Amino acid sequence: MQRKIHQSLDTVLIGLGIASIIASVLISDTASIQVQLLLVVVGILLMEAGVWGIARKAISNERQYSRLREEGDHMIELIRKLNGAAVARDQGLEDGTRFRATLEEMHASVRFMAELASHKDGQDLDEILKTKSRRDRDERRGSRPVTKIA
Repeated sequence: MQRKIHQSLDTVLIGLGIASIIASVLISDTASIQVQLLLVVVGILLMEAGVWGIARKAISNERQYSRLREEGDHMIELIRKLNGAAVARDQGLEDGTRFRATLEEMHASVRFMAELASHKDGQDLDEILKTKSRRDRDERRGSRPVTKIA
């Protein structure tokens, strides 16, 4: 329901922008050039706001797992990075080091998504982030966390 409202709001903004520009043309006989220019600029800004989905970003988000979504977006960035590394490796421009490192980053991201999967926004996120930063530090060093055996 809320997505439809967001999409409709973007469409309305674009429509208002177009209407503002058309209005500036229609009142050209009675209005000064400054008023016409102002209407055109306002129209363009409204259209841009609709096209770029600025209203969607300004209105509250319905997601309850936004941290998981952010990590998913990070995974998409890693996919692009992996693709670039694979192409460079296959063309002989570099060895597979960057490819393997990116693949490891992807594995770490998947593990972190598994940790985030059941945590809604605001739920003990601090502990999750501490665990992630500890894990990232250990992975950068190339080691696993040390566990004591009794």
